[in-house]
Amino acid sequence: MLLTIFAVIGIETWNTAALLGYSLLAGLILALALSSQRWLLWYLFGGMAYWLAVEGIQSLVAGRPMLSELSELHSYIIAMGISWLPLAGWVLYRALRYEDVSQSVQQQRKLEAARYIEHTPVYDDDDYQPRFH
Repeated sequence: MLLTIFAVIGIETWNTAALLGYSLLAGLILALALSSQRWLLWYLFGGMAYWLAVEGIQSLVAGRPMLSELSELHSYIIAMGISWLPLAGWVLYRALRYEDVSQSVQQQRKLEAARYIEHTPVYDDDDYQPRFH
């Protein structure tokens, strides 16, 4: 990773603070990869993959002749909106399906409640007074 960064930018333009910062970043990523919290790296890589997808959509939007006069900010906003469409579709699917799921859950709960017999003491005398209230 660092060799790629060094090769692209050129090591002669780097100052000590940049070298220290990127070395610290690489060390922290390595420490995280070796720790028990390495699952956090999946969030990091997932975020990078999502942003690469947004960048790809933005380049497609910016390359369209009809939309080429949009500013870069507007093309990013459109790209993020397009990237949220699968999430919106999934949420809509779950919302429409929820009614059926909740009815079946309610029927299951009614069947389970019918099987339970509530424990209430049976007294022979009508004038029985419990000792403790």
